Amino acid sequence: MRELLEPIVIFTHVVRAQGFSAAARKLGISKSKVSSQISMLEQRLGVQLVQRTTRSLSLTESGELLYGHSEVLLKDLDQAIAGVQDLQKEIRGVLRVGITQAFGALHLMPLMPKFMEEHPELELEVSFLDHKVDVVAEGLDLLLTMSEQLPLGMVARPIMACDFVLVASPDYLAKHGVPYHPEQLSQHNCLVYKSEWYEHANWEFSQGTENCTIRVTGNYRVDDAPALKDAAVRGMGVVYLATYLIEDALKNGELVKLLPEWNLDHKLNLQAVYPRRQHLPPKVRAFVDFVRTHFGAESL
Repeated sequence: MRELLEPIVIFTHVVRAQGFSAAARKLGISKSKVSSQISMLEQRLGVQLVQRTTRSLSLTESGELLYGHSEVLLKDLDQAIAGVQDLQKEIRGVLRVGITQAFGALHLMPLMPKFMEEHPELELEVSFLDHKVDVVAEGLDLLLTMSEQLPLGMVARPIMACDFVLVASPDYLAKHGVPYHPEQLSQHNCLVYKSEWYEHANWEFSQGTENCTIRVTGNYRVDDAPALKDAAVRGMGVVYLATYLIEDALKNGELVKLLPEWNLDHKLNLQAVYPRRQHLPPKVRAFVDFVRTHFGAESL
């Protein structure tokens, strides 16, 4: 029945305009096309819809019935189109966001009351995700991630750079000594981040013109950065982690920064990832802009 949609729309405009010529002008098509579409519609339905004279137009009983239903159909369609257009102007509806777990819990979620206060007509659904995410398949509007393995076919907008630091607990260092050069890490138990698709066991350092990459080993590998932090606090070994995870532990002395004269060259950015589309929904843009406002000028 899809092929009848266009002639039904034309028929409805003919009735509204009370004439073929007026409907043609309204729709921007020829009068002959209007006439042929009405004739085709009548033939397909097997009824006469319009009684035509040189001066007037009237509907048959069948035409009245069809017009009543088609008018409701077009009004519903107009409302649907208006609603879609409003969504492109207003920040409302449901926003589904996926967030890398550690950063989200520590730094982003405390800001969400302010974001929701700024956009009271918006509903926010947040999922903490540290696996390899398919944004479209999981029904997300947006993913905030620090993963180096970004989904294909997505827009990735940088938000913030993350700094890294090498740390261990005072108890561990008292038992095993303090390394003064990256090469000495081969003598230490190194705690490694490892997931199903990624292992961070090559630790990168630089000092002036000297660069070195150390392949570290240890007896503890886990796919959760906060768990690595906790292991380091408990004296299990040396760990190479983003500073946003361990600021509190450094301040209270649970962890000690190592090799302070060396730069840790591992690069990791917080990025907003969303499907490539011509018109970015305002709710997505508002969330990305909000996050950039709070973190875009920072390096954590």
